[in-house]
Amino acid sequence: MKKMHRIGAVLLTASMSISMAQTAVLAVDAVQTDVTWQQTAAQTFTRFAGAGTQIAEVTFSFGQAESELTAQMPQTLTVYLSDGTTAEIPVSWVCLGDYTNTDDFYYQYVPQWDMSAYAPEGVLDSTSGVPYVLARRVDTAASTEQDRVSQKNALHSNVYTIFNFLIKECGFNAAAACGVIANIECESNFNPNLWGDNGTSYGICQWHNERLTAMQNWCSSNGYDWKTLTGQLNYLKKELSANTSKYLWNGLTIANKMKAKANTADGAYSAGYDWCYYYEVPANKESRSVERGNRAKNTYWPQLKDSSVTDDSDKTESGAVYSIFSDVKKGAWYCTPIQYVYDNQIMTGTSKTTFQPNASMNRAMAATALYKLSQSNSKFKLSSTNSENFSDVSSSAWYAQAVKWAAGAGIIKGYSETKFGPSDQVTREQFATILYAYAKKLGCNVSASASLGSYSDSGNISSYATTAMKWAVAEGIMSGSNGKLRPKSSLTRAESAAMIRSFAATVD
Repeated sequence: MKKMHRIGAVLLTASMSISMAQTAVLAVDAVQTDVTWQQTAAQTFTRFAGAGTQIAEVTFSFGQAESELTAQMPQTLTVYLSDGTTAEIPVSWVCLGDYTNTDDFYYQYVPQWDMSAYAPEGVLDSTSGVPYVLARRVDTAASTEQDRVSQKNALHSNVYTIFNFLIKECGFNAAAACGVIANIECESNFNPNLWGDNGTSYGICQWHNERLTAMQNWCSSNGYDWKTLTGQLNYLKKELSANTSKYLWNGLTIANKMKAKANTADGAYSAGYDWCYYYEVPANKESRSVERGNRAKNTYWPQLKDSSVTDDSDKTESGAVYSIFSDVKKGAWYCTPIQYVYDNQIMTGTSKTTFQPNASMNRAMAATALYKLSQSNSKFKLSSTNSENFSDVSSSAWYAQAVKWAAGAGIIKGYSETKFGPSDQVTREQFATILYAYAKKLGCNVSASASLGSYSDSGNISSYATTAMKWAVAEGIMSGSNGKLRPKSSLTRAESAAMIRSFAATVD
């Protein structure tokens, strides 16, 4: 793994009285220098618990005050003392990026503390010495369900399309592709139609000024629409093919760097760092390269290293769900999620020729879909007592085994010891609660929590479902429509497919 610049020195010299803005400036200036700390503090410690790992996640909307983010972050952290015991020290949080002046979709925050009271025994490396908190942007302005089906990875199917393109067309391995994807998430949240930097940059890589013009001209000259993901990916391939481009003189050099990465978690970190440092080259590139390297290693490498998911363009017409089911329209927002659940044998049609995407999901269907998800991949596997007996679930029913598993695993409980209600419709808040329970049973981190105040019907959410709904929105598993979450509306089969697909992507 490439040796990284350290921010430890500045964090160790910044007291809690320094403002967040001042600390951010210091972090940029001092990021490249290691300085040994002269211990004068009243108490010293050897290391942080959870050093180098993400310990929490908060969400924010564009333009939200940074103080509102940091107020949600842990106010103390656990440290180990030299005698092996632990202590809690008060901390505040500083952003590695430039939260005020940039419009990234996520930022990494690292702790600062009072150095007159606590000091480490040495310098802490920013990539391994301190825990960090992720702040991820969640936009709520979209007006339709299809616009926000996956809010964690906006236009989530694009992640797999980009991943496949980088592997197949650019010759990258999975680790290198993860590094690029981490950067694209930060730059555009995978949205090829995004304008940024006050309308001067555009697309998944946020091509800027002259490079934007070059992308537009190349696409037009080569039969591509520059506003589409396909056009932008092919232009990216062109950029990486040579060092002779007027606007990217080191394109081939960057491509060769990426192709040389080890196909490991550390290789993903190095790829994320280098793509930011040499290709995107944002302001404060040293600290932001650390952010994106961590994102590649800790989020996308676990998710994509064994991925065999392909986008719809790789499907033959006969294997595409819009060819199999007469009521699934090609190009509809639900087409990719339904393709995912169908390919992975999680959901099938209601007949050989119909899927009924707009039909309501009932409790038997929900139990069956999640039971099949648990069988589709070992990372979703969950043990169950399978001992429940409900009087309204016949042992010969097609959903009997799934209901036993779901109830025995504690994911979908019965109304009583004898009643399950297999034909009862599932509401949107109920399904969010079911998936939240599933994630907890799998041991996933379910600390993510989004503010729901921007939704006009957030007051209609049942008290039992509030935590699960906040988690589901924060993780991009659930999204709203026309400013509403519709918590008590019946869940459609298409919506359930989308939620299951997004849920599966959160399980590392």
